[in-house]
Amino acid sequence: MTATHVFPRQLPPPTTLPAAALSRHRRALPGLNSVGALFLLAASCLHWAAYAAEPASAFAPQTVRELRGAEKSLQRGTPLPPWVDTSVVAPAASKESPLVIRLSDMQVYVDKEPVVYAHRVLQANDASMLAVLGKIEISFQPEYQQVSLHSLRVIRGGASMDKTGTAEIRFLQREQALDEGIYTGSVTASIVIDDIRVGDTLDISYSISGNNPVFGGKFFQSFSWDGGFPTQRKRITLNAPENRSIYYRISGPGNAIVPKEQKSGNRKITSFSADNLAAIDFEPYAPTDVEQFRQIQFSEFRNWQQVAQWAESLFKVEAPAVRVEEATASMLGNANTDDTVQRALGYVQENIRYLSISLGENSHKPFPPDLVLSRRYGDCKDKALLLVTMLRQLGIEADPVLVSTYSHKGLEQMLPTPLAFDHAIVRTVVNNKVYFIDPTRSVQYGPLDNMGQVHAGAQVLVIRGDTDRLSIVPAAAVDTILSNTRIDKVTLSKVDGPAVVAVTNRYTGLEAENVRYYVTRQTREQLRKAYTASIIRLHPNAEILSDPKVDDNRQTNILKIETRFRIPGFLEKNDTGWQLRYQASNLRERFYLPENPRRVFPLMIPGESQVNRYEIELNLPEDFNAGYQPSEQILRNAGFNAKENLSFTGHTVRASVELNVLADRVPAAEVPDFMADVRKLGAFVENSLQIRKSDVKEGNLRPLLDAPIKQRLSEQQEGLISNNSRAIADARSAGATTAEALCARGLGYAHVGRKTEALADIQTALKEKPGSNELIRCRAEIEFFNGDMKSSEADFNQAISLGISDGKSYFQRAMASYVLGKSREAAEGYALAFERLTDPKEKARAEIMRSISLHRINPRNHTSSQISDQDEWPGIVLAAVEHTRSDEEVLRQIHRRTGDELDIALSDGYYYLAQLNLLNGNKLKATVYLQRSVDKGVLSNAYRPAARVEMERLRK
Repeated sequence: MTATHVFPRQLPPPTTLPAAALSRHRRALPGLNSVGALFLLAASCLHWAAYAAEPASAFAPQTVRELRGAEKSLQRGTPLPPWVDTSVVAPAASKESPLVIRLSDMQVYVDKEPVVYAHRVLQANDASMLAVLGKIEISFQPEYQQVSLHSLRVIRGGASMDKTGTAEIRFLQREQALDEGIYTGSVTASIVIDDIRVGDTLDISYSISGNNPVFGGKFFQSFSWDGGFPTQRKRITLNAPENRSIYYRISGPGNAIVPKEQKSGNRKITSFSADNLAAIDFEPYAPTDVEQFRQIQFSEFRNWQQVAQWAESLFKVEAPAVRVEEATASMLGNANTDDTVQRALGYVQENIRYLSISLGENSHKPFPPDLVLSRRYGDCKDKALLLVTMLRQLGIEADPVLVSTYSHKGLEQMLPTPLAFDHAIVRTVVNNKVYFIDPTRSVQYGPLDNMGQVHAGAQVLVIRGDTDRLSIVPAAAVDTILSNTRIDKVTLSKVDGPAVVAVTNRYTGLEAENVRYYVTRQTREQLRKAYTASIIRLHPNAEILSDPKVDDNRQTNILKIETRFRIPGFLEKNDTGWQLRYQASNLRERFYLPENPRRVFPLMIPGESQVNRYEIELNLPEDFNAGYQPSEQILRNAGFNAKENLSFTGHTVRASVELNVLADRVPAAEVPDFMADVRKLGAFVENSLQIRKSDVKEGNLRPLLDAPIKQRLSEQQEGLISNNSRAIADARSAGATTAEALCARGLGYAHVGRKTEALADIQTALKEKPGSNELIRCRAEIEFFNGDMKSSEADFNQAISLGISDGKSYFQRAMASYVLGKSREAAEGYALAFERLTDPKEKARAEIMRSISLHRINPRNHTSSQISDQDEWPGIVLAAVEHTRSDEEVLRQIHRRTGDELDIALSDGYYYLAQLNLLNGNKLKATVYLQRSVDKGVLSNAYRPAARVEMERLRK
């Protein structure tokens, strides 16, 4: 036996990123919905006020409520500020795109308080864009900002309709992360414009004045240059006092943007302008530090030291921290500094719940540590300052640190600015080693070297007056990188019997902390459901022998979860032996695969520097004695290394897959090859191994094959009933629908003859989803296996009229008609089933029953058949219908098969021979064959209930 023969591959579908994950890993493409603040960040604890005509697309769920009293922060019909330059006008209308931005003019006036003026002219050329024109949203902070709506007009043909005073304006509070304990106070003025039509142009101008006082009058802002819609004319202007040094930087791909500079009195005006900007085609799954569009950034901070000094002024503890002294009293005198830091970190993580009240200055300025301790809540900056204060009180060096949770790299592309960061952590020094710790995280225990590092590789700014450059958070220790391992140990006492499977999931480092946090928030039932899903998906008849057992070693930061299963029919029997199927569920969907491999920008890879592993060990009965050479296959590319090892020695089969993620991105030119390797990896992750009959010791094969199929199929059905019962209970406890599970359990009941319970389940399912065509089809199938052919036929007719079109339903409807004696309807139904079925064996069954039905209508009818080989099984049955083959010849062909294949063929063959004997008038022999068909015990075979009904009829 060669390795290629023993280990056949089944290539799964390409790995894809779930939709939920997409929103966490993409950067919003600026266009109509974004005027500035490219670094608007949802669910962060450092918050930024945006100047926007419409907010950037919100990735996080939003809590929205309408505010009363906020209208005082917006004035309508106010005159333009005198400094506004109105010389740039919109070009003539264009119809090249469903929506065209005819003019985008942004002017920033820097003074004691900055003012941003926006003038936009938008034209809708398609009905799909009317909703965009019909609602304009302006986000602002009413605590320190004012909005002036200067003009709002709808232009139709040569007419201009003024909507400035009449448009409905509602003030909405959209807290994107309120469920995560973050409250920012941001308000959205939602302007609804009536009577918008295709071809209309919307002309709006407004300004927002004011700035968060926390920035001490410093100016910084970013504006997108490119967008998702074509822009006919664009201008961005900075009007600032000549004595204020405001730097600018243009970043991103594309042609250079050359500014024009001029002076007006004691002010300097810098202007960027261009015509006919094409829409940008955004590429998904690019690294967050890769700029796909051009942006213009302004900043009054000359270097990172100035940003650090600004932040240092906010993180000062001005009053005595009495409560901090009390909190740290029990930690004093510990000679083990690492342990002291652990205790202080654990105190803040566990005792100070996360809640962010980020209004005004407190968007960036933390509350005093004593106040945080008395409230016992705070956000990232509050917790960071509290931990720093505690560590300093304990004589341990510590500083607060600013970091971006959105993008760990690429800050060198930016001008120094507070906009670069959205989170605060802590830097500390223990035994001359620098550590970066995050008090906002939870369930971190043990030595600092064993803790996970979510910010590994991130560029950060340490808040100290002498900081003059960015720092980089080092990666976690080497021994914590093997982060996720799953081990399946399988024991089979009989090769055709049930297997006992012990599944161990082992997590280390950051993965251990994430799972630990998840486990603490789950009920027992939720945890069981989560840790049995991957097994039940592969083996639907699996039974849970033990609930997940959690073994959490907090000192080593290693967490294990163990679950045990009993799986009937674990190995799949085939002509040459048995097939072992396995799935490395912990390695699935690890990469992003875009639809188009041809890219301009790199492809992001999540989980850099992670090593994940899957192992399966199958212990077969001692009757096996294999001796194959182990095999190894390796995939190598710039993004990852993957290794698969397979072995079969004695009675033990072993397989392992290891995935080592090497980089955080793939260069654009290498993406096609990378995607090809990911698909090859899929063959490692979802695989099947062939175990041959020849691997059994001589003389021991026959006993292994004698397990009765009837018993095994019955065990499988009972297992399915048990699993669906648990699924129903889980769904009911979660308030979810149970209809599909009720249908599946009802079919299981019907297959094992529990008719009343089967009907009760499907009726309950239909109460949940009345009129569902799938459930009506399910009821028809249950009625069929219950032997109620009349009701089954009626329900199949209804389900098919409602859109059910699969070949199986047509075949079972035809069977019901056949048993009811409706031979013509049955023959027509079998023909329709033949057209819809794809499996050759199933098509043959439909063709055989069509031929028998036609002969029942007219015994002299000689029908043509689409099955050409009528010398082999099952085509020989057609020859028997035409009286050219005998019962014995049919049975002789069937008995050329072995094992389960023989039993299944006999179940079908006995039913066919019964029908042929009925055609010939031999009711006694037909009854014998019908009984034999039933006795084979192939519970889900459609011929079994038909044979039962026909036997009852013949015995009356």
